[in-house]
Amino acid sequence: MKKSALGKEIIRRLKKINLKQELFIVDYVKEPFSLLVAIILSQNTNDKNSIKALRNLYKATGIKPNEIVRIGIEKLSELIKPAGLYEQKAKSIMNLARYVMSDTNLLEHILSLPVEEARKKLISMPGIGKKTADVFLAIFGKRTIGVDTHAARVARRLGIAPEKGGYEVIRRSLLEAFRNIDDLDLAHRYLIALGRKWCRANKPLCKDCPLNDICKYYKNKIEKH
Repeated sequence: MKKSALGKEIIRRLKKINLKQELFIVDYVKEPFSLLVAIILSQNTNDKNSIKALRNLYKATGIKPNEIVRIGIEKLSELIKPAGLYEQKAKSIMNLARYVMSDTNLLEHILSLPVEEARKKLISMPGIGKKTADVFLAIFGKRTIGVDTHAARVARRLGIAPEKGGYEVIRRSLLEAFRNIDDLDLAHRYLIALGRKWCRANKPLCKDCPLNDICKYYKNKIEKH
């Protein structure tokens, strides 16, 4: 099966069983700056913890750059503590808030740029890495996709991405596989849901997975036995 056909079939099946039932932290915010903050809070923790941190921050600051700068780094760290790695995340959010305050139209301008140019601009900003930039842009309809641990694991096991290769290799492989999929943010969410429910890092539930008949990992697993 061609990679693009495989990608289309994966999304068709996952849509059919309606995997995307849970709310992600990014569903709680709409403004570009608050969305970036939400993505930073979501890193290396679960949605329950990151959403709690986001709510704390919203009550105290409205997630406005000037209000975040006003409360200071110590108070910010305290507010986002439920999200874990709070000192590191507070530093990233504070630096981002200060950066954005210098140009109130910066994020809107970035969103108007071609996707690769927008990625470069975002990645050059404090606290913004490739995954944060790609998740952010995909939510706003840009042709890119975030690669978290779930997406990377699922992509390799299904045979979409090679076993070896870093972030950009996996991202390009996913973009090729999902070239006929309009909503790449939704595709990413399905990969996360698949990784959480069946394609787990340890003891994956391959026999129950709705994609096992088109999965390279499962095929190799059966052949070994």
